[in-house]
This record gives sequence, structure tokens and C-alpha cells, in this order.
Amino acid sequence: MKMPSADEQRADLLTKLQPHISEPILAVGFLTSAGYVAGLTKDYATGRAIGMASPVAGRLFRKKKVEERVTASTNLAVAVTDSAAHLFTYPMRGEPFVVAGPPIVWPRAEITVTLGKRAKYAQPIHVAFTDGHTEDYDISIGYKEFATFSDAMRDLLLASGPTVG
Repeated sequence: MKMPSADEQRADLLTKLQPHISEPILAVGFLTSAGYVAGLTKDYATGRAIGMASPVAGRLFRKKKVEERVTASTNLAVAVTDSAAHLFTYPMRGEPFVVAGPPIVWPRAEITVTLGKRAKYAQPIHVAFTDGHTEDYDISIGYKEFATFSDAMRDLLLASGPTVG
């Protein structure tokens, strides 16, 4: 099966998400559980080190750790409109994406977004809500054409926040 290009994946997301959102979608992107990518990278490196002594043990270690991490993590497709960010659960294991329920909705006027230091494969994002609670995620940074896949979403979220009256 051919891997879709970034443009094809973006178009597919828009086609699947727009029917569930009343406003036009301005940008799409992905958020994952905070630390997900860094954890995968660490587990891979540890598995490689184990694999130097025992290739089978290294492979088994990586397989077990990836499964544990995927099971404990969240992957979200995010559609940003003028008024809100709409977060939909997105599969972690490569299954086809279908909208399985209503989105989590973050009114953009009720969030303030800050970014952490961008690493090679992820950038932390901190979301503070006007009611005082906070949430942390990572924006995964893909390879080649996918390296900027979520940039427009990130930029719109950064521009969110309460209006000063």
C-alpha cells in the first residue's frame, strides 16, 4: 500500500473532518501524548543497545516497549477553525481513520498556547485554559514533506487566546 503524500493526507483529513464541524477548517495537524516521541526514541536506542549483545532480545524489547507506549498514549487529529480547535481520536497503530465520535472542542478564545523547545522529532505544546486547567501534548515532527505537516495548526493555536476587552 502506497504511503499518502502530506498533501494527500491533509486532503483526506479535511474530507473526513469537515462534515463534523460547522465552520470551515483553516488547518489540520496532529497532537500526541506529551513525551510520546521522546519515549519511542529512547526505547529504540535501548533496544539497539540490548541488540548488540542479543539481536533477538533487542527486537523483543523494542516490540514490547512500543506496544506499551502505543497503548498508553493518545493521538489526536486536530482541525482548527476561526472559533475553535476540534480534537478527534486518531488511531495509533496504522488503522484507517474514521470519525468515531464527537470531537473534544477547545474554544480558541478560552485557550492560551505556548511551545516548548523543538526537538528533532517533536515539539512540546502547553495549553492553558481560562478555567485554570492545563494540558500538555507533543506536535510530532515527521520526515521530509511531513516535517511541517502540523505547522499551520500550531500557528493558529498560538494565535488563540482570550481577547482583552
